[in-house]
Parts: sequence; structure tokens; C-alpha cells
Amino acid sequence: MKAEDDRSRFTFQHDWFELIRPEWETRTTHLRGTELRILEIGSFEGCSTTWILDNLMSHPQSIMVAVDTFQGGMEHQDRSLDQATDPYQLSTLKGRFDSNVGKCKQIAKLRIMQTRSDDALIRLRQEGSRFDFIYIDASHVAIDVLHDAVLSWPMLEEGGTMVFDDYSWRGFIEDCYNPRIAAKAFIKCARPEVECEETESQLWVKRVCNCVPATPNPDPALYYWDKGVAKRPLN
Repeated sequence: MKAEDDRSRFTFQHDWFELIRPEWETRTTHLRGTELRILEIGSFEGCSTTWILDNLMSHPQSIMVAVDTFQGGMEHQDRSLDQATDPYQLSTLKGRFDSNVGKCKQIAKLRIMQTRSDDALIRLRQEGSRFDFIYIDASHVAIDVLHDAVLSWPMLEEGGTMVFDDYSWRGFIEDCYNPRIAAKAFIKCARPEVECEETESQLWVKRVCNCVPATPNPDPALYYWDKGVAKRPLN
């Protein structure tokens, strides 16, 4: 067994990525050995980060950017008021991440941005960054997921892939908070240039050439929604 195939060298208290790892191994086969620029939004302990470093960063020119506050999301906060009742141990999260990624041979290709995703994404856009693969797995609150998708989409190359994690996750009773509604809203807006495939727990999106050019409305009388239509509840 090659060292990079030995996942036992890492220490994860929550190995959620291991559940979907076989799927990633199949879906990313064509990317192995190619030059890649990968953006990971949300890293937590580095379970997915380490797998990407070990499996998709072999090309000499490949790079990866990992964005995380390492403070957990809204779904973690109520359980993190004290160490005794904190199953996520957020106070040591960054240290655990550093320890895990530090065991990867390709660690030098990793740039870590410890900040809010919106701040990091704006900075990356200002730097002119471009990516071939974007993994959205930060905040599980719908409006945050939507922000991450909208801000990172302009940096994704045509032919590139964006993956929404936890597409089927329902951690909140109110559906307006869950990730699925954000991913669906984004896809509806980006429909002309996306191809989507839903898996058991994720949504894989490929950016394609715009296939539905905008058609100007020839009738000025129809420029605005009918007031009766506007009053109907939003779905």
C-alpha cells in the first residue's frame, strides 16, 4: 500500500467524508495526474482536504485552496458552549486540521485561508483566481450556501466541476435553512450553463457553454410581472 492510500495515518473525530469517498474515487478518476486548481470551501478536520491532497494533487503545477474559519457552523454552536458537552471540540479544530494535512506529501501545494468564506472568495476574485474544481461544504445554512455558490461560480472554468455537499441534509426543521433549497435556487438561475447529477447526498454540477442565450422580450407591455402574479406566494 502506498503511503497516500493509508488513511489510518490521519485522526478524524468525525469522518463524514469517508462515507462518500468511494463515490469520489470513481467520479474523479479522469482528473488524476492532471493539472488542477481546487477550491475547498469548508474543511473542518481536513478529511476531504487530505484525500484531495493525496489523490488529485500529483501534477507538479496543481494547487489547492482551503477556506474555513475553524469555528464550526450554526449547527455546531449550541453544542459548543463548554468542552464537556462539545462533541466537536471546536477549540482544537484548527490544530487537528493542521496535524492531518501536515501528513500529506503534497502539503506545499495547499493554501489555507482561515477566514469567512465570503471574505476569502472576494479576495480570491480580486486576485484573479481560477479553479477547475470547487467543493462547497462550509456553512449548512441555505443563505450561506447560496453566497458561496454565487461568489465562487465566476472563478470556475468552463468544463469545471462544482460539488454541493449535504444536498440531502435536513438538520433544520425549517426547510428554508437547509442546503438543498440554496443549491436548487442557484441551479435554477445558472441553468443555461450547467449540467447536474444528484447523488445520494451531494449535487455534482458541471459548468458548460451557455446553451440558452437570452431572448429579448419584443413586447414592452410584458416587461414587468403582472401584479396578480407577483402577489402569489414564492415557492
